[in-house]
Amino acid sequence: MLALALAGEKSLIAELWEYFVDKYSIEMPYLENFKIESNALLSFNLIVIGLTIGIIIASFATLYNKRYIGDFVRKIISEGCLDANTAKTLDQLGYLRNIGIRNVIKSGGTLSRWVRCVEEDEHLAAVEAKRAEFEELHKDDPKPPKFVEPTFKRDCNTMHFYLPEEKKYAAEVKFEKAGANPIAVLLVAIISIILCVFICYMLPDTIKLVDNFISVMKGNK
Repeated sequence: MLALALAGEKSLIAELWEYFVDKYSIEMPYLENFKIESNALLSFNLIVIGLTIGIIIASFATLYNKRYIGDFVRKIISEGCLDANTAKTLDQLGYLRNIGIRNVIKSGGTLSRWVRCVEEDEHLAAVEAKRAEFEELHKDDPKPPKFVEPTFKRDCNTMHFYLPEEKKYAAEVKFEKAGANPIAVLLVAIISIILCVFICYMLPDTIKLVDNFISVMKGNK
């Protein structure tokens, strides 16, 4: 039954792809010097569309990092939280009720590569000590058991955050507010879409123009 279901799914995907190709394939004009099929143009258009989507996503991701996460990083730097002794809680930094930053802290990601947590540092140090003790205890065992590392529980209400001083300059460069204008990002997205549409629909005419030029040059020889 599973094999039949998979076969039916593949057949459905194939039918959907054929429908997409038939509906959106661009008809190529007659060319004397090139042999290009419509399917090749469709593949090229899909690549252009994919690149356009990638540019738009990257632009908004940059805006998010610099304007949203960047605000938090810049706040930590401005408060002088550059080591464990000067670390502050979200409440002290004014971000206790910021749901977005709380979610980013809980999930880790980009922020965790820059901002450190005192409690997590202490947890990791304790884990390494336990690991060394565990390995010493079982070093003579023929088949030593696997060390199970305890998970650090992130509590946004009590955690103290800081940005190591050696990372301060790099963080200031990466999260600088300049260049993070929402209007500029929106313009980039609009221009990218316009260029994508122009390239996809003007490509056949451009190829035909080049083909005619080559034909004219051949006729003049």
